[in-house]
Amino acid sequence: ETFVTWREKLAPLIYDMFSHHNLPWPTQACRFGSAVEDLTYKTRYRVYYSEQTDDSEPQKLIVATADVCKPNVASAEVVSSWTDFSKSPYLREEKVLFHPGEVNKIREIPQHPGLVVTHTDAPEVLLWNVDKQPHRPREKKNKLQESIPDMKLVGHEDEALFPLATTPAAPLVASGGNDCLVMLWDLADSTTSLLAGSCGGSGGAKDSPELRARHRFEGHTRPVEEVVFKPGSMHELASVGDDAQLMFWDVRSGAAPVLRMKEAHGPKDIQCVDWSPLAEHCVATGAQDGSIKVWDTRALRGPDHTICSLRSHTDAIIRLEWHPQAKGVLASGGDDRVMMVWNINVDAPPADRPLPPEASKKKSKAGVPTAPQDVQRPKELMMQHSGHRRGKVVDFQWCPTVPWAIMSVSDDGADEESGGGSLQLWRPSSLLYEPQEKVLARLNQHRTWILEGRNPPERQPLRVERAQEELAESAARAARDNKEGKEAKAKDVNRTGKRERQEKQEGGGRKGA
Repeated sequence: ETFVTWREKLAPLIYDMFSHHNLPWPTQACRFGSAVEDLTYKTRYRVYYSEQTDDSEPQKLIVATADVCKPNVASAEVVSSWTDFSKSPYLREEKVLFHPGEVNKIREIPQHPGLVVTHTDAPEVLLWNVDKQPHRPREKKNKLQESIPDMKLVGHEDEALFPLATTPAAPLVASGGNDCLVMLWDLADSTTSLLAGSCGGSGGAKDSPELRARHRFEGHTRPVEEVVFKPGSMHELASVGDDAQLMFWDVRSGAAPVLRMKEAHGPKDIQCVDWSPLAEHCVATGAQDGSIKVWDTRALRGPDHTICSLRSHTDAIIRLEWHPQAKGVLASGGDDRVMMVWNINVDAPPADRPLPPEASKKKSKAGVPTAPQDVQRPKELMMQHSGHRRGKVVDFQWCPTVPWAIMSVSDDGADEESGGGSLQLWRPSSLLYEPQEKVLARLNQHRTWILEGRNPPERQPLRVERAQEELAESAARAARDNKEGKEAKAKDVNRTGKRERQEKQEGGGRKGA
């Protein structure tokens, strides 16, 4: 009942867009690829996400397209009319790769939209040309049909599970591992063969060529949890780890860190880090205890000397990311099943700001996860996204070009009723982030309707009606194509089965002869 009230009454007020897609298996990763088509009312993106199976089926890397509608287009009905098991008509599966091992992290190579790298439970980083890789039909679940990577990036001495980064400055890949190392590869010398699809699985080979790391950074004493490039840089990186340290690296300065902050969140493991693209002196970190700190790289003087120190999450923070277009806006998500969006004054001078006391961990309600009542709401907190009520938020990303849109995924495997995963595309209402004067001016236009229920607003503008028609047509077309695709696949399976039986009979005849 609580969840239904939130979805039907509150969600239309705080979201400008909301689309929910139930996944058959838990997931660990999602990522926007390149924009495929820019239409009047929406932008169609290539997206990637994973399916983490129980090995009764192959592990999967999914290539799909997602329609991200532009601001002030989606209706309140679209925002509120979904369930935990809805299939979004705006997400369309295009290709499936049978991944060798679980997909823990996905990153695109910005210079080459068809290339992505993935982390799995192995020392190697796997590189894929998703345009050239053969599609693996879901019906063929034979593990012998595993996709072959186009290249393996080698150098780690132990498993490298999650830390993975790329940069728009150059075709570089950075990774961190359980060997306490940060590694860096340069793809420049291999891009010709990779793009041509002439190596590894795209070229029909049974093995993948290997590329050795160009740089090896040493300094962490326990597993590395995340690594990130300084925006626009091909030389500078930051990393965090289970040794409670935040470290900064520069390839021009050798293998040792150029800066470090010990016990950045006290003795707690640091799970994630991100470097602001619009305030390059700002780095944010999230820790196992649910705390967030924003650092000024020009003044790293001590664990409490920060731009701000926040604590509203009640469990470990798995991921955080700065907004690509709005300076100071930061999103975070984690084990407490919620995402939070913060508005931080990144121009504030750093000062001694100890963390607030740790909140008592309260289990989420069956309906909607809520922040504990014994924690004062920080002034920086803009909103809390509670759509992933069935599992921890494991990954998300701000949309690169459509302002304020986010794609997020949760691992719902621990939920007895769901047992799969959730992918959501959403955007907060502009009433939450526009300047107060502009918001009040918009609301004042409908003052009597809001306060007294009189003088209802005029019909929606024609452009919005047309946008909704376009979205509806897109949904109908996706459903139709999906049905036709399933029918075609079923016919293909029947033809394949018939051909295999014929070959078997012919083989038996030859053997008898």
